[in-house]
Amino acid sequence: MHKAPLLATLFASTSLFQTALSAYNLADSYTASNWFDSFLFFDQKDPTNGFVQYKNLASAAKSGLVAIDGSGDRAAVYMGVDHTTKDPAGRASVRISSKKSYNHGLFIFDLEHNPGSICGTWPAAWLLSDSGKWPIGGEIDIFEGANDDKDNKMTLHTTPGCSIEKTGFSGKVETSNCDVNAEGQGKNMGCGIQHPMRNGQSFGQGMNKDGGGVYATMWTSTDIRIYHFPRPLIPADISAGKPDPNKWGMPVAKFAGGCKIDEHFHNLNIIFNTAFCGDWAGQTWNQSSTCMQKAPTCQQYVQNNPEVFKDAYWMVRSVKVYQQQDSKMMLMRRGFGKWVGEQVDKFNNMLFGKPEDRAKTPGRLGWKRAIHGMVEMRGVGTWLRERADTVNVRFGGRPEDGQGRNGWKRAVHEMMEKRGGGEWFIKTWNKTVAWLNKHSPGGH
Repeated sequence: MHKAPLLATLFASTSLFQTALSAYNLADSYTASNWFDSFLFFDQKDPTNGFVQYKNLASAAKSGLVAIDGSGDRAAVYMGVDHTTKDPAGRASVRISSKKSYNHGLFIFDLEHNPGSICGTWPAAWLLSDSGKWPIGGEIDIFEGANDDKDNKMTLHTTPGCSIEKTGFSGKVETSNCDVNAEGQGKNMGCGIQHPMRNGQSFGQGMNKDGGGVYATMWTSTDIRIYHFPRPLIPADISAGKPDPNKWGMPVAKFAGGCKIDEHFHNLNIIFNTAFCGDWAGQTWNQSSTCMQKAPTCQQYVQNNPEVFKDAYWMVRSVKVYQQQDSKMMLMRRGFGKWVGEQVDKFNNMLFGKPEDRAKTPGRLGWKRAIHGMVEMRGVGTWLRERADTVNVRFGGRPEDGQGRNGWKRAVHEMMEKRGGGEWFIKTWNKTVAWLNKHSPGGH
């Protein structure tokens, strides 16, 4: 038997399997062609006490607050604010929320221009739950800042019991407890990570000078990660519509650690808005030496200087939502037995020849048929557990022979429960390939 073809087949099959499990498929694409049909316009009093009047779609369109800029592939969605009047009731703006809500996904925001770094403004692109009274269901702030901020701030807001570790990302932790009422943190602060960049490329005017860029948020049961790519550095896989976070390197923010993500985040809608003053920009007005020199208060400045807000607009090329098919569900739909069968066919053909060449040796096909039958009848989880039991008895003795010898068996079961048969199978397979490399004929 030649080792090289066998290992090549093993590696190729494992690689294809891993690629299949990690692939993201486009679920929703929000572009200029469907934007205004896909979002609801909020026109009630601002929940954050801002000096702002949110307009409905008809009013916003009539007054030029929303529009489509360009055509074809270059079309983008314009969402601006009033920059001509001095309305004492607040500056006109828009706040929109996607009609569809999500549980997990890869959210890619392609922003050509954003309203940030202007005194008095508070723009945000974020995800908010529709599950009940805030912060039940959670909030994920992907892109946010106030006044003349130059760095993006990414934040989670939750009920008690969620905190994050300070490793695994390039940003700077400002607060680590995501509970909006956490002791030792300001009210409603949540857990926040700042994204400082040279020349302020992560937010506001600095980002706009670079032609905008992409913010990608990957939300899974394990963690929430945020990546940022300036326009010249957008990965080719994103541009091609086949995003692969495994190739993106370290995220700028990773929210993980002491938080059960699925308990705190569910049914989230995509939101864009530009507020003025309020609970953030208003409360921190005097913390900015630049802004405080312009007027005694945020509201006075915003009301009396409409012309400075001409550039306080969003220009959004797209928001695309990709879903990673759950590995267990994908294997169930396709049939893990079918997949195993395909691999068995490849190995069987390699080891014993093609079916037409071994028609007179049916005995050699028993192993193949047995695997097909067992997996199809029992399911991969049961079948793999049975194999684990068999190996455990072989090397560790029967359960009644000693409790300590069952540790490996329990560990295997627990790993499969936590990670799913697919992930466990891949890791076990990789170990087997490594062992074959070392011990089979011709190995080193």
